[in-house]
Amino acid sequence: TCEQIVTVTDIELPTIVCPAPVAVNTDADECTASGVVLGTPTVDDNCSILSVTNDAPAVFPIGNTTVTWTVTDGSGNIATCEQIVTVTDIELPTIVCPEDIVSCSNVIELVEPQVSDNCGIDLISNNAPAVFPTGTTTVTWTVTDVNGNISTCDQLVHVSLMDVAVDASTQVSCTDASDAVIS
Repeated sequence: TCEQIVTVTDIELPTIVCPAPVAVNTDADECTASGVVLGTPTVDDNCSILSVTNDAPAVFPIGNTTVTWTVTDGSGNIATCEQIVTVTDIELPTIVCPEDIVSCSNVIELVEPQVSDNCGIDLISNNAPAVFPTGTTTVTWTVTDVNGNISTCDQLVHVSLMDVAVDASTQVSCTDASDAVIS
């Protein structure tokens, strides 16, 4: 008699098809997304599947993140695929305009509005003229966040080069008090 050893080796790679790309918005008041549902890849093997894993972070940043899925079969053969997770910031910045202004001068220094955003502010601007005309001008303040989201508010500027009548709670500035009559 004699003995012969026959060794059968599994070198066939498992197969894996990633879940579809995922697009989500940032969490409220955050610049990241958590709790993202990735789905489940489709896997198969000629013998057996040992494990299916991914390298997804617990919290995804703004933009595209590539998640690599890995399937390992019972013989140690490995296959991978990639899934894209896109996080977008659609949260508008907040803006609170300064109080309306009543003035007896047409040159007015405006105070910036109060602004905030979940990801950061890029620009605060307004459409105010360099010299205000007599009468009421609406100044529109615009805040733009770092991801291009925009919010606005309106501030009224009342200019009277003659008499100014206001109530006790109104802010009034004058360059020459002799020109103003406040009642």
